[in-house]
Amino acid sequence: MQMGQLQHVYDHAGPFTTVYVDTSADVEDASKAIELRWRDLRERLQGQGADEATLEAIGEQVRRHRAQNGPRGQVIVGTGGEVVLSEELPEPPSNLPAEDQACFGAAPHLLPYLRRRMTPVPFLLADVDRVSAELLLVRGSADIERRELSGADHPVHKAHSGDPENHQRLHLAVEEQWRRNAELMADEITEWARKMEARVIVLAGDVQQRGLVRDRLGNEVRDVVVESDTGVRGVPDEELRQEIASTVHNAHVADVVDEFERERGRAERAVEGWPDTVALLRRGQVRTLLWTTDERAGELYIGPGTTELADVEQDLTDMGSETLGRVPASAAVLRTLAATDGEVIIADPEAVELTGGIGAVLRFAA
Repeated sequence: MQMGQLQHVYDHAGPFTTVYVDTSADVEDASKAIELRWRDLRERLQGQGADEATLEAIGEQVRRHRAQNGPRGQVIVGTGGEVVLSEELPEPPSNLPAEDQACFGAAPHLLPYLRRRMTPVPFLLADVDRVSAELLLVRGSADIERRELSGADHPVHKAHSGDPENHQRLHLAVEEQWRRNAELMADEITEWARKMEARVIVLAGDVQQRGLVRDRLGNEVRDVVVESDTGVRGVPDEELRQEIASTVHNAHVADVVDEFERERGRAERAVEGWPDTVALLRRGQVRTLLWTTDERAGELYIGPGTTELADVEQDLTDMGSETLGRVPASAAVLRTLAATDGEVIIADPEAVELTGGIGAVLRFAA
């Protein structure tokens, strides 16, 4: 995920109250159950020093949850008496440690949210057949657009009876029409992929037509294509998004890991471990942060500037900065990534081995 999307949260001075609440509507009196969960979280936050105005604003947001059946949750961040972030979670946060569910501090606690956000990048899904294509443009979890494209529908079917010579002519004409339709689809897919800056293109539908379309895509987008048997037609947007999110996520993570391994081998544009990564975050050199471990990495000091973070308080003092306090290392790192529009990738520990569970691909050589 590009952390710049959350910059509006960090534009506020704080302190921040972060809540992960179970808003599942799978019991008879769901509203009452949700209210009881919120009361428990509120008591914990009061004990941590959260202000009443912000707690009231968060409580109102909890009560306005989308009344949908099934297990779900919300992450809500508030500061200064207002809610600055409210997002649906695909599953209840009940498996989170208690200290992660209700947090008050100098920076919001968003790592659990990012771990559960499955669609990391804008992507385009194209469901193609011999005549038409249906496109699903996914720019974000709530920004989904469908578009339809139709080519010529004659001739697109081969005959299997009659004069052999006529068969041959018809077969050639049909195959030519398939290619023309594929070219039309490829042009449209390429154009939309450029407009929305799609990081992944998923091709679904007729297997042979997928191949024709893929061969005709623009050079700059052909390398980000993956194929899937999941189609678009007739499938609800949310169900479809969840169904293919794993495919898109895995493809993107694999690309980032490959790049990290290449750069690590050259010892130029990749670093790993907390000390080096923190130092380069402070300089704004981190383009993509790779994270694998679930373990807490202790705390870091932060200053008023969103790129001011350090292992040792003296480092901030040497920069001429005051210290706002110590916050969980993940909260400090994500705050700086948002300020520098860096990307964060949560990867499986088996996909890449990182010292301390953290590493980075840099914008330019260290």
